[in-house]
Amino acid sequence: MFDLIIIGAGPAGISAAFEAQKLNLNYLVLEKNLIGNTIYQYPVGLTVFSTVNELELQPNTLFPAREKPTREELLSYYTRFVLENNLDIQWEEAVTKVEKSGANHFVISSVKGEYEAANVLFAFGAMQYPRHLGVKGEDLPKVHHLFTETYPYVKKNAMVVGGGNSAGEAALFLAAEGALATLATFRKDWEETDPKQGCIKHWVKEPLEQQLEKNCLDVFFLGSVLEIKEKEIVLEEESGEIVVLPNDVLFILIGSDADLTMLENLGVETKDSKYGEVPVYDKETFETNVAGVYVVGHFTEERHIVGAIEMPKRIIPQIAAKFEKAKSV
Repeated sequence: MFDLIIIGAGPAGISAAFEAQKLNLNYLVLEKNLIGNTIYQYPVGLTVFSTVNELELQPNTLFPAREKPTREELLSYYTRFVLENNLDIQWEEAVTKVEKSGANHFVISSVKGEYEAANVLFAFGAMQYPRHLGVKGEDLPKVHHLFTETYPYVKKNAMVVGGGNSAGEAALFLAAEGALATLATFRKDWEETDPKQGCIKHWVKEPLEQQLEKNCLDVFFLGSVLEIKEKEIVLEEESGEIVVLPNDVLFILIGSDADLTMLENLGVETKDSKYGEVPVYDKETFETNVAGVYVVGHFTEERHIVGAIEMPKRIIPQIAAKFEKAKSV
């Protein structure tokens, strides 16, 4: 019987495991894919634009070669942190079901076994659940909902649909490395400057504008995507005009949503937020309406890595305090 089972071994899950270990909780982390899997899905060679102190699990432990780390440096850092601290993480073990069998008693089923715990912390990311446009042709092999590298698309008609940082970075990578790149976006997303609105950040926008000036990139102001064909894409311009463009590869990068199925099956209430549907949780404890079920990272409105790392430092001590209180009764 574990005190705590943590589902997910990204920055949030690793941080939670480290805190649980320091407080002598009997814990286990189950991860569907790899350690830091969300980071693993970033584009190859990407420089992570968060500052080092926002990415560190402990102060002064991340030392990138330059001012900010690459995807590879950050992956190495999180993996080494897990190994060097001997954190109890079982990766490549997907959780399939979480059931409540009584007060302070959950049964967690995975592809490899069954576990029991008094508390469960949901800490996995959302990148494996990308949003879709729902248009004809979206299931063609040339369509991708994740961007990882540029080189297969040199001199090919490559389009990115999206208005956030991930779409902007993908378009920038493609344009800079020789693809015939087009960013299809809504004008408001391109012109928006408030970073809180989820627009393309200035450190991506400025080099994108430079690629535009060099005619290495086109920006298409989108009304909607109408149909995806084998060698073409049918778009509606913001003016309403229908346009057919040549297209060899399409990246649809319009965001992603955490899978709430297991939480909803437990009876966790949800609400609408600026990020879409999220669980209802206490802003101090991060406990949901189901006692013993906690959320962090992409299940909350603290989605950036810095929040994913910091929140477990508040959550786990409160869980440990519950056990201490129970012992004293």
